[in-house]
Amino acid sequence: MNSPIHIEVQDRIVTLTLNRPDKLNAIVPEMADGFREALRKAAEPGAKGLVLRGEGRGFCAGGDLGWLVKNVEAGNQKELEALLDLGVEVAHGLRTLPKPVLALIQGPCAGAGMSLALGADLRVAATDAKFSMAFVKVGLHPDWGGSVMLHLAAGPSVAAHLMLTADAVDAARAKELGLVHEVVDPEMLADVGKVWTQRLAHGPGEAMARIKASALRNAGLTPDSLLALLKTEGEQMKTAIRSADAREGMQAFLEKRAPKFA
Repeated sequence: MNSPIHIEVQDRIVTLTLNRPDKLNAIVPEMADGFREALRKAAEPGAKGLVLRGEGRGFCAGGDLGWLVKNVEAGNQKELEALLDLGVEVAHGLRTLPKPVLALIQGPCAGAGMSLALGADLRVAATDAKFSMAFVKVGLHPDWGGSVMLHLAAGPSVAAHLMLTADAVDAARAKELGLVHEVVDPEMLADVGKVWTQRLAHGPGEAMARIKASALRNAGLTPDSLLALLKTEGEQMKTAIRSADAREGMQAFLEKRAPKFA
């Protein structure tokens, strides 16, 4: 069985590849060790940066709704909350990592997948990328840092729009909104990604670490206050996932019908 996350270290750059292409790299608990290992390797003194990417035709479609529905119906609250707590850990780890984080995005980038991409400092998207904070479609609250990172990236007005409507935006519009920094043809994404990673690999590591710390501070945050925001977001999701709207929304999605919310 293939690992759901593949990690490679080359030229002092750690690359984390989400490796469930048949499920559009939807997030499941089995990815926990991979996320932690990648963050640990990227934090080592010799590393200069971390790259996030997805195998196949999509970056990440978000949480695996099939897994979520199964565990909601079974009342496995401990397992559900562990996955949300992992999201807090990963989002905090990405933003406080003293190394630049680059996300290379193609195809669907939705829900927790969009949250994960927004946790990166730099984002390059293929023209076929589609971004959606899809949570409200299934009666859920953003998680994995999505509400926090979207606010930081695009401001409160854009964040409210994308979270409340779940409207999808293409790569060109995402660039206009400040969600991505470069848009390239899909067949060029890997090559352009190599150019970006080489810039990071040959950059001044200590200066980049200071710049990341300043960026967080200039947003009015400290590592502790960021963690508090992420934990509060997670608690909102833990409450939402137990709601009737969430059960109806997720079931409707799996049955490919319109939900009937209360």
